[in-house]
Amino acid sequence: MLMAASTTRPSSLRRSAGALALGVGLLLAGLQPANAQSAAGSAPDGGFSELPRSEQDQKLQEQGLTRDDLAREDALKKLRSSTDTDFYSTPAQLPAANGGVVRSEPSTFYLDPVKLIKPNASATRIMYRTTNSKNQAVATTGTVLQSKAAWRKPGPRPLVVLSSGTQGMGDSCAPSRQMAMGTNSEGLSLAGLINAGYNVVAPDYIGLGTDGAHTYMNRVDQAHAVLDAVRGAQQLGMEGVDAKTPVAAVGYSQGGGATAAAAESAPEYAPEVQLKSAWVGAPPADLTLTGQHIDSSLFSGLSFYVMGAAEDSGVAVRDRLNAEGQRRYDKAQDSCLVGTVLSDALVPSEKLTADGRSFSQLLGDPALKAYLDEQTIGAAGRHPRVPVRIAHTVADDVVPYQSGRRLAQKWCASGVNVSMQTLATPTHVGASLEGIPSMLVYLDARFNGIPQTSSCWRL
Repeated sequence: MLMAASTTRPSSLRRSAGALALGVGLLLAGLQPANAQSAAGSAPDGGFSELPRSEQDQKLQEQGLTRDDLAREDALKKLRSSTDTDFYSTPAQLPAANGGVVRSEPSTFYLDPVKLIKPNASATRIMYRTTNSKNQAVATTGTVLQSKAAWRKPGPRPLVVLSSGTQGMGDSCAPSRQMAMGTNSEGLSLAGLINAGYNVVAPDYIGLGTDGAHTYMNRVDQAHAVLDAVRGAQQLGMEGVDAKTPVAAVGYSQGGGATAAAAESAPEYAPEVQLKSAWVGAPPADLTLTGQHIDSSLFSGLSFYVMGAAEDSGVAVRDRLNAEGQRRYDKAQDSCLVGTVLSDALVPSEKLTADGRSFSQLLGDPALKAYLDEQTIGAAGRHPRVPVRIAHTVADDVVPYQSGRRLAQKWCASGVNVSMQTLATPTHVGASLEGIPSMLVYLDARFNGIPQTSSCWRL
């Protein structure tokens, strides 16, 4: 089923372009919630619901969205009332060690928003300790999925840590919250891994669902959240998931960046984790390059996510926006991806700044540039110690292909065995679909003991 979805790329999935920016497609399981027809009435972009239906449809088409995407956004709004918020409250005391489990409980995971399809796995929601880029201990959350499929490859069943693509900034956007609603955008990837027999842990990232701001694309925060999710999963006492379990890391877009950051941080931050390989899809390894690529585009609103993370780190960004820019910025900090795309697509960024400069020009301001440079993956000689596959399409309309290729070149220069898979599938969304079977085949080869052939000679 996954291979068919990736090969044919059904139009209903292709049209979900607005749902996959810096890391994600809103790839539903082909089913829509019962209130899909009314979802447009609660669309998140102000006057959208007041437009005639024909004009609504035209605007959606221009932005690469469908009414199915609006239905998903409507479902996300209900998450706060339908999900146990007490689980996500941070206690006064955290465990002494990174990865220490604060609490865990059985969870529900549906692959579709009408809650008909469950994956072949048991789900456990966890809260665990990690350390952020300010060297502060914080709590974050995730989900551990224990596959019920048989493991037929050599050696013990591995644990795969899957880092999600962009979900948004609001707490309701957290992947673990969306699993219970059947709106998790990584459903196809998770189902593929589970059916292949892998146990999986999927982190939510710092501030996504839990206290504080989501530190979107913060290199250190994402790396630590990913590695500590592995540590947390290993403490649950699940059969076959312990400190000796072989681990692989995978992710696309924001998830590709998180996976790459985790892979190069593991030798120092989590040397005991038995990381064997990493699959890195469309990594935004250079945020300045990516920010210039999406400026005033369909995905321009993602710049507000990065600005929010920079602001949380002490960089004054919001005051460089005019009143309209600040309104959009504030809204984005509590929005999920579809809402942001609907609100901010194709808006010329120079109309949102206090001095009339574009977002691309703002990226050169010293304080913001310094912050963005700190997030660059592959800088300062940082590199993984395991084989890595980087997959990226030359026709990526969100994360430029040069971002993935340059990362491969940097890691090759540091002696990493890098396999660079250059795709030609149009758009970030299309390549994300092609990436699912690519990722599964890659992991199959690694855990069957097949040596990886390096691409470094041709980069």
